[in-house]
Amino acid sequence: MMNDATVKQTGALFFPEDCFLFSGMSHVDRAAALSIMRPELLRIPKGERVVHAGECGGRLYFLLSGRTSVYRIGGEKPVLMNQLRTGDCFGAASLFSKSETPTEIVAETDCRCAVVREEELTKLFTACPQAALNYIRFISDKLVFLNRRVRDFSASNADEKTACLLLNEADENGVATLKNVTSLIRTMNLSRASFYRALSSFQSRGIISKNGSEIQIINAKELKGILS
Repeated sequence: MMNDATVKQTGALFFPEDCFLFSGMSHVDRAAALSIMRPELLRIPKGERVVHAGECGGRLYFLLSGRTSVYRIGGEKPVLMNQLRTGDCFGAASLFSKSETPTEIVAETDCRCAVVREEELTKLFTACPQAALNYIRFISDKLVFLNRRVRDFSASNADEKTACLLLNEADENGVATLKNVTSLIRTMNLSRASFYRALSSFQSRGIISKNGSEIQIINAKELKGILS
């Protein structure tokens, strides 16, 4: 078992308690994992890039505070792919890849990140199979998210984009709670007016019902049919 001084050196005082890597692990195992990971604290001022397009992977980032935007680079102008907030993790998809990333991540506010390098994570996965399994599960969820994003950006009109957004945000009961509409429609490259026109159309057709920020999907089959 590690003592408190060792835990402090490895960054346990700022590393997120609910990190997905520690799922199913005891406090003793978590402390041992931190001693292997040796997380570093990174501070990024507002407006600075956390990750530059063209960089190779090799680092896993945990956003401890602040907000960042993820842009895909390569076309006529950057395309907003996602927005990340406190508690999110990024860099997992390119962690063990030597290819250059086509995305860049920009700090929208002053941010703090805990950073773990590929070498330390390799040691962790060798020493702790549970952490390796947790990482595989996390990556699997990311693949589902990316598949949804591919569908989102292949949508050609406001109805299709709005249908994608509702299906992505809906819970198991078919309720989509849209807490930050501006951010969501910006990610979808959709204007506010077009979004609300599409919602109004869906509501008049009995596909959804709306109650404030909550939208209940009544006819999921017809909503999915808009995408076909």
